[in-house]
Amino acid sequence: MKAVINIVLVLLGVYIATSSCQDVTVGFLQVEDASYNTDTMVVVNKADLDPDDARIKWNQPWVSNPIEGVYGTAQIYVTIKAIKTQTGDVAKMKEYLIVYGDGTLELPLEHDIPEGRYLISLNFRNEGYSKDVDDCFTVIVK
Repeated sequence: MKAVINIVLVLLGVYIATSSCQDVTVGFLQVEDASYNTDTMVVVNKADLDPDDARIKWNQPWVSNPIEGVYGTAQIYVTIKAIKTQTGDVAKMKEYLIVYGDGTLELPLEHDIPEGRYLISLNFRNEGYSKDVDDCFTVIVK
């Protein structure tokens, strides 16, 4: 009986040792439902604002809402994947546009971005995964 138990234990040990050596990706990342509650931000030139406006007084930047519908194993990193425009300057927008970890986009109050409509695409990544959310936000510079 001891010999049977020893054989079963040896076989069980071999099974565990060989089956646990698989390359399994850690965590998860879901962006299929990712979107902004308000997906457009209108940025007005500082010269066109009322001088008594609180935005000018406190030098408040233009800020979007955070993105919703991004789920995954922490830490999730977000970067700007692409910026598209037909009438503006992509290089200038890239120079000023900042994206934070929750997907919030920010433009400073003072900038020299040409007027135009800019479509923003983002990339989300964490350990083992990288997924894109294309054309998820629009910035209109007036």
